[in-house]
Amino acid sequence: MDGIFFLLLAFCTIYMSIKLSYYGDVLSKQSKVGAAFVGGLLIASITSLPEFVTSVSAVVLDNASLSFGDIVGSNMFNIFVLAVYNIYFFKSNLFRNTSNKYIFECLILVSDYIFIILGCHNIIVNIVSLLLFFAYLVYMYSVFKNDKKEEEEIKEKQKFILLKFILTGIVMVVLSVLLTYQADKIAHMYPKFSSSSIGAILLGITTSLPEVVTTFALLKLNNYNMAISNMLGSNIFNFLVLAISDLFIKDNYIYSYADKYSMFYIFGGIFITILFAISILLKSEKKFIYIFISIIMIIIYFSVWYLQFI
Repeated sequence: MDGIFFLLLAFCTIYMSIKLSYYGDVLSKQSKVGAAFVGGLLIASITSLPEFVTSVSAVVLDNASLSFGDIVGSNMFNIFVLAVYNIYFFKSNLFRNTSNKYIFECLILVSDYIFIILGCHNIIVNIVSLLLFFAYLVYMYSVFKNDKKEEEEIKEKQKFILLKFILTGIVMVVLSVLLTYQADKIAHMYPKFSSSSIGAILLGITTSLPEVVTTFALLKLNNYNMAISNMLGSNIFNFLVLAISDLFIKDNYIYSYADKYSMFYIFGGIFITILFAISILLKSEKKFIYIFISIIMIIIYFSVWYLQFI
């Protein structure tokens, strides 16, 4: 029964995330902002709301390892999905058509991973969250600097879209809190797995589904750069969420709750992010090279999954 209720909550969260993304996209088109701003900041923040609420709620529930596992699991899953999409959209050659400007976002992600690893080993642990905040500010600056926009007055009928946007966001926050409580309950039902393992697998994938669905829709519209920006922006935002969650922990740091399973996802995330960055740089005419890289990324992801159960 708990599993069915969890799936129901997950489905509702996904549905509301899609609606929220739609309203956000409509609002963004009013000001004619570019793909980087819409995908990397607006939609990425919207679709990452489940990670934000579930992570903070998990910390409040005194289950910081679940919060940590949710973030690192979600981030690795997002890049894994890009590899799957590159194979699915084989004819479109997704990786080759991705702009080189997203290399900078990959560098920010790898830097964030390094900061977190140092924090997990009690090195600069007291300033890791500050560094993650700073990294997100740098990311925001780069998006605003490289993205053109024109201000436009909001029409009367568009105010209803804004109202729907706000109401949908409120509903999704409530659903995300319930989702966390249910995942925490399931985690205690299966003591064989650590809370971080449950977080990385159960919550990590579930809370990433809004990004997955939104990115797929954008790719179907041949909007490659906005799709990529959505995924990478969501990952960078997720690390900001980790830093925010750390503020809710007294007398300790969230990075202290990372176990070996979390580290598997961290190192796996680094490897597939680097492979993704390399594939963007290649610009080769040979499609099989990109397929090969995607397969390696997928193998790394499932290898990390396998390590959870041995």
